[in-house]
Amino acid sequence: MRNIDKVIKKFAEAHGKHPKRLLVVSIIITIILGIGMSLIEVKQEEDSDQLPKTIEEIKVFMKMEDKFERYNSIIIVINSDNVFSPDVLKEAYLLNQELKSIYGIESSSFNLELDEIYLPKEQLMNKLEISDSLGYMLIRLNVMKGVDPLVVYDDVKETMSRTILTVQPGGNIAMGKELTDIILPEMSKISTFGMIGVLLCVILTFRSIRYGIIPLICVGVGIVWMMGISGFIGISLSSELVGVVSMMAGIGIDFAIQTINRFNMERSPIIVEKIVRTLEGVIEPIVVSSIVAGFGFIAMLAGSLSMLDTMGKMLFIGVFSCMGVTLIFLPSFLVIQEKVFQDTKNLIKKKMEDYNEEN
Repeated sequence: MRNIDKVIKKFAEAHGKHPKRLLVVSIIITIILGIGMSLIEVKQEEDSDQLPKTIEEIKVFMKMEDKFERYNSIIIVINSDNVFSPDVLKEAYLLNQELKSIYGIESSSFNLELDEIYLPKEQLMNKLEISDSLGYMLIRLNVMKGVDPLVVYDDVKETMSRTILTVQPGGNIAMGKELTDIILPEMSKISTFGMIGVLLCVILTFRSIRYGIIPLICVGVGIVWMMGISGFIGISLSSELVGVVSMMAGIGIDFAIQTINRFNMERSPIIVEKIVRTLEGVIEPIVVSSIVAGFGFIAMLAGSLSMLDTMGKMLFIGVFSCMGVTLIFLPSFLVIQEKVFQDTKNLIKKKMEDYNEEN
């Protein structure tokens, strides 16, 4: 017997003889990595952040931005039938004063003083940004670089909610924040429908609700491990990369299905022998496929785009997280649930026999 076969056999026997200990270890790991999930931030990256900084055109762009574009902008659009009305201008002035007091707002394009709201229309048009239809007024807020623009935007929206004017936010910061707020619930909805579809397929495959739910449990634990490790090593997600979670669900559930299918194929009535044979049959294929897929994903780090770099790291972590869950958590869980199921089945059978004897 090869040395590797001996190691696999001992590892498999440990699951058969001490499933509770290994399951407790898996739960502890999951709790610790669950804490790491809270460290992950979802950031909205600008297009320039995803481009390689070594390209000459990008270097020039960054220099120009440093010299001539010191601010990000949030645009406030004020809608009114008569934007030149003194009442509208007064409310716009008060709103602007509140907006300028927000931490991170450096300046505003609204430079009208309170005693100037009665100026002639021609002079007002020179001081304010007014649409050609005269129905809209713009206030451009310059957000200092170095502060979190999304936090500033949230403060701006909260301030806007207190004005009696009809206002809407605009600009890249606003669009990025609103896009992130739309994408995350949509991804959650898609993931929910996807999980329901996967659950139905697995239940039909195994013809068992019990064995249909177990792969989804493994997927959930695998995602916690992946996100937790990513959080601890400081990986941040952009809205474009939220779909990585769904991609890992496909890989994780494949490992679980293969293991459960092999477990069900083993006909030994002895659970320890059954799980040993199962792991002897699946450990090598799962490890080899994880290594191949992992290095395939890590090759994405050779790309120049930052999005590919982050995606490659997360998928690499995710593959080995799913492998770890399949080899550490799943076998012990299968053994324990099988024992519980058999004990419950025997108990019900005994109760029925006792009931029949009494009657």
